[in-house]
Amino acid sequence: MGDISIECIQQNLKVIREYLLKAFPGFNLTEDTAEPSVCHRFTLTNAKTFEQIKLKVGWSRLSDLSSDGEMMMRRLLVNSDLAGKMRNENNDQYYYW
Repeated sequence: MGDISIECIQQNLKVIREYLLKAFPGFNLTEDTAEPSVCHRFTLTNAKTFEQIKLKVGWSRLSDLSSDGEMMMRRLLVNSDLAGKMRNENNDQYYYW
């Protein structure tokens, strides 16, 4: 994996983190890379109610160099209503994006 690809992945992860923390105020964010070549997992936990909302992002989406960087990733996150879909998912399951 080249430096450009790693930079792209890191930038996309940063954008996703910022989006999740903004979309779910009062939640703490943890991450899991148990399957680093397959996906990246995010778990949001409400500090008061311990409600959990989970997201699994496919590696192909994270490493997509054609996403045109941060602006395209933000558009994808906002236009797809990712937060709304995550809220509707069973709390024990990861929403795959």
